[in-house]
Amino acid sequence: MNPKQLHCFITAAQEGSFSKAAKKLYLSQQALSKTIDKLEEELDVPLFIRGVAGLQLTRYGEALRQSAFPYLQMHDNIISDLQAMKNESPKTLSLGYPTGLLINFPDDFLTRFITAHPDVDFQIYSAPDDSYNRSLQSSEMDIYLCTMLYNAPMVQVQYHYRHPVFAVLSKDHPLAAKPSLSLADFRGQKLIGLNTENALNTHMEQVCQKHGLKPTIILSPAEMSLVFKLIESTHCVSFFGSDSIPLPSSIVKRPIDDLDLDYEFLIITHKNAPVTPIMEEFIRYTRSFF
Repeated sequence: MNPKQLHCFITAAQEGSFSKAAKKLYLSQQALSKTIDKLEEELDVPLFIRGVAGLQLTRYGEALRQSAFPYLQMHDNIISDLQAMKNESPKTLSLGYPTGLLINFPDDFLTRFITAHPDVDFQIYSAPDDSYNRSLQSSEMDIYLCTMLYNAPMVQVQYHYRHPVFAVLSKDHPLAAKPSLSLADFRGQKLIGLNTENALNTHMEQVCQKHGLKPTIILSPAEMSLVFKLIESTHCVSFFGSDSIPLPSSIVKRPIDDLDLDYEFLIITHKNAPVTPIMEEFIRYTRSFF
């Protein structure tokens, strides 16, 4: 049983005649009759009493007529809604984030969302934090992912994640035997720093200088696989903030008791701009990684 069969049935019931119904449906009487016969065969009940006076509904036919009306109305509404969506103006979503921030997400973080929304026009920008001040103020950007809050009067924080900065080191590193570490433990260690320009790295550099620590290897976040290899093979140590970065099984993390520094991740939007459905969906998607 399908909507086309039900539509033919309803029309025949309303007209009381196959010939009149066929004319209204722009079908041959033979084609309409075959459609009704097939419907009766599928349902295994007679729907019409056929006589010289025309068509009369059986009790089965009357029951089907009462049920078919809301079903067909729902079917028509679904078709109408889908067509309306198809004819909508193209959806757009502009995203910005500081260089290096995506190391906290799986490699396919953005591509997975983009490929799932082929009807959306995505605009994606990656650059140092400060380059987005004007874009946020003028509402040119829908969503900005960042590690610090600025232009506070102009933005709305949609999500704020915090996690203490911790050390990452190989399982066989001597320091890995300790359940937690102090900053003094890192003196004389080979430290790896990242060359991203953000508030967290700036604060971490200040902490290192204060405690006589200096990273001797500075790498880009794009070289995270190299960071892991150096930690595994040369007993280097690095500092991470996000707990969402997947670590190789040979690498462990340790809390740093006397380091009062948190990694922060924020999803912000312009305060006076509406949050569209596609923006809400992306925000939920991003939050699912924390």
